[in-house]
Amino acid sequence: MKMSDQLKRSGSLLDATSAIGNWRALALFAASTVAAVLVFGLLVATQSAAGVLLGAVLGWLLAFYGVNAVGIMLMDATRDGESRTPMQAVAASLLTSHRLLLVGLLAFAGLLALLIGVAILLLLCKLPVIGPLLFAVVMPLSALLLGLTLFTLAYVFYPLAASAIWSGATVMEAAGNLLAIARKRLVAVVLQEVVLMLIVFFVALILLGIVFSGLGLTTMMSAGIVGGGEGGLQSLGMMAMGMGSMGMGGMGGGGGYVLAGGLGTTLLLALAGIVPGLIALQGFCQIYLSSLEGLDSGDARRALAATLQKTQEKMREAREKVEAQARRPVTPAAAETPVSPSAPSAPAAPVAPVVPVVPAVETSAPVAPAAAAACPACRMPVEPDDVFCGHCGQRIA
Repeated sequence: MKMSDQLKRSGSLLDATSAIGNWRALALFAASTVAAVLVFGLLVATQSAAGVLLGAVLGWLLAFYGVNAVGIMLMDATRDGESRTPMQAVAASLLTSHRLLLVGLLAFAGLLALLIGVAILLLLCKLPVIGPLLFAVVMPLSALLLGLTLFTLAYVFYPLAASAIWSGATVMEAAGNLLAIARKRLVAVVLQEVVLMLIVFFVALILLGIVFSGLGLTTMMSAGIVGGGEGGLQSLGMMAMGMGSMGMGGMGGGGGYVLAGGLGTTLLLALAGIVPGLIALQGFCQIYLSSLEGLDSGDARRALAATLQKTQEKMREAREKVEAQARRPVTPAAAETPVSPSAPSAPAAPVAPVVPVVPAVETSAPVAPAAAAACPACRMPVEPDDVFCGHCGQRIA
């Protein structure tokens, strides 16, 4: 499909405003948002670090799976004209939404690998002679490559990854489709997203104008009818501008009304923000489906699978080398250490202690008894077992 043909479809993005009429998706979106806000607020009210952390996690999970369920319903409506029930959408979201996280991690891993490659090239630029010449080439190429990658992640992968998962694609299918769109239809997709954002902006502007004009008039009437005096009027006025908490100190006797009005205002603004969000979700579904028409993403999926397989093989080889190096010091290193230094010192070891010298000292010890084995009177030799000298008769002690 030519870019001109695809850009002609940008006018169909006005149909994304029909998402407002999908009351079941709108109700599910509102319920998810309100549930996430209430759970977070209730746990934050415990005023403990564990409560805040738990509230943030549970609130995020409710919003994440709820929005994905809404996206599944809108994808069904965009593709088939009819959407599944909210319960079916929630069940499908619980089973498939984790794929969106995996696609995001896969994109982040690709960006990290690219950053490592650029860092290696910049290290090579530190070579003495060819470093500056190499840097003159590496610098612009790296800037262009990183810029395109970040631009693609911001305008293709992350905005359209959810739509790919909502359409029922697996992680590899979604990554392959997004890679093919980024290669062949990047500019057209970006232009369509710009048109969609303009539509969402003007719808949000209209809704905010309606909400704030009505809220301002209602606040003025409430200050005079419900009561609260001058302090209540000031508090309600601040509340109308989203600053109700700043007027709490001077609310006087109308504190309960100000608190209730602040809660109602917050819910009203949240509901007003849901409608532009719903239009944006359906618009991204339309952009994704129109970008895939006539696009062969098989080559991109095969190239991605081959890249992942090569990466796994390199990781396996690196792991085997590390394991081999870990085993090497146990046997070869122990054998090499005694072989060379010990060979010359092995003959010297027996010579240095001079083991035979010790018995030589012991044999000289009996010489003293040989001098003692003589008659103390006539100094004539006698036998060791003689009691008397055989020459002079002297008693030998």
